[in-house]
Amino acid sequence: MTIQWDELRTAYDAWRAERDKFDRWMTAIAAGEPYDKAELQRDIEELDARHQVFVEKARPFVQSAA
Repeated sequence: MTIQWDELRTAYDAWRAERDKFDRWMTAIAAGEPYDKAELQRDIEELDARHQVFVEKARPFVQSAA
């Protein structure tokens, strides 16, 4: 594959790992478990940042060549 593809895959894997952590947060909160709001906020910000990197790395694959 290409370097661009490798970077996209790395960004996707990082975002997915963070998303999985967020899924665990939501399961715990839905179950009524106590949670640290500041820690949740940091994790949401990290999830957003990783998603932005993924979107940026994906852009060359979806833009038209025109």
